[in-house]
Amino acid sequence: MELELQRLSIMLMDPSFTDRQFTDELLFLKEFPVRSIFVLPYNVARAKQLLTGTKIQIGSLVDFPLGGGTLAKKAFETGQLYREGASDVFVTMAPEQLERYGNESYQALEQLSFGRNALGFFLDSRQLTDGQKQVLAMDIAEVNVSAISLGLNLTMEQAIYDMSIFRTGRKKQMTFQVNVKAPTLLEIELLFQAGASYIGISNGREILPLISKWN
Repeated sequence: MELELQRLSIMLMDPSFTDRQFTDELLFLKEFPVRSIFVLPYNVARAKQLLTGTKIQIGSLVDFPLGGGTLAKKAFETGQLYREGASDVFVTMAPEQLERYGNESYQALEQLSFGRNALGFFLDSRQLTDGQKQVLAMDIAEVNVSAISLGLNLTMEQAIYDMSIFRTGRKKQMTFQVNVKAPTLLEIELLFQAGASYIGISNGREILPLISKWN
């Protein structure tokens, strides 16, 4: 079993981290060629500074955690994240916003990516009922967005289930990042086999040395 570090994202989204803890984590993680490290919006500039000289992308979430802000609020935060150094940006979308304004929001916000990675939508599937997930999966199929990030700290069972819903009925190429709490090596492999394009993990300090050793 060989796992590609370039398909892993590290979710460094704990608001309780002190600056010292955050710095220590990034200095450790920067030694591994992962795809990206996701941080809270107020940590993007600091992450950019600490990751200088690496190919690791900085990711963050707009209008996090609820996603109920106005389009103007989302636009301001999107532009700010890109200016501060983020290149993997997902806009948190509340279910009612995605249903009513999905395409309008994406067309307006995607222009702010300045030619970097395509802007994506973040859906916190932990907060959705099965019925909402089914409806949103159909809505996503009609939106021009090309990247979706699902959940945060999901269990393995939640991740597999959510992917099975949101990957159904796709009409175009779309990348999926599913964010799992603390997967094992085998679980990461199973998620890729289930169709995940990228996997966000919160246990980078524990799992990355194992993957590097295995590979």
